[in-house]
Amino acid sequence: MSTLNLDELSNFLDGDQNEYGLDFAATHGFLCALAVGPAFDRWLDELFESNQNKAPKEIIEQIKLWLESIRQDLANENGIAFPFEIEEADVESSLGDWSVGFVDAMFLNEDAWFTPECEEQLIDLTLPMMVFSGIDEEDPQMESFRRNGQLMDELAEEIPENLNELYLMYHTPAWWHFLRRYIAAHIPHASVMIVLVLPM
Repeated sequence: MSTLNLDELSNFLDGDQNEYGLDFAATHGFLCALAVGPAFDRWLDELFESNQNKAPKEIIEQIKLWLESIRQDLANENGIAFPFEIEEADVESSLGDWSVGFVDAMFLNEDAWFTPECEEQLIDLTLPMMVFSGIDEEDPQMESFRRNGQLMDELAEEIPENLNELYLMYHTPAWWHFLRRYIAAHIPHASVMIVLVLPM
């Protein structure tokens, strides 16, 4: 059985042979969105613009292993490990590329992500990704965020925990999601206790 080799993936995804897919950081963002968000069966077609048959089979296998690894880390409450530093990032950084991949995957499955019960919290939790992706360049508020270096650092630091929150939002029963939000709003420092009793 193959084992995950991030060096092999990085060499291909950031190399000239990768004609149709995203780069290494953006691919990780795309896979993170798949892992934390609702199911999306057409993800491989979209990732390679329906040209996945032109990519080496071992690369496709590595990408599937990477996605499974991310899902396992989330299920085991380990959080997502980033393959690059996210501190002091900006739009023109690996985190910017990562955010492009994340936002792409999210909007490819927009109806499943933006459900009435999730939309308000989703907008809050994905604000850092939206800002770093460079989307809405003409939005004055977004541009004001991007000019504020301290705020950008703070937004970058929020992303790992926001990914955990997104995973819980889409991968726990609806009643548990609402109960968790209620407890977190009314009992200070309750979030740790909530995670500990999270039903599997």
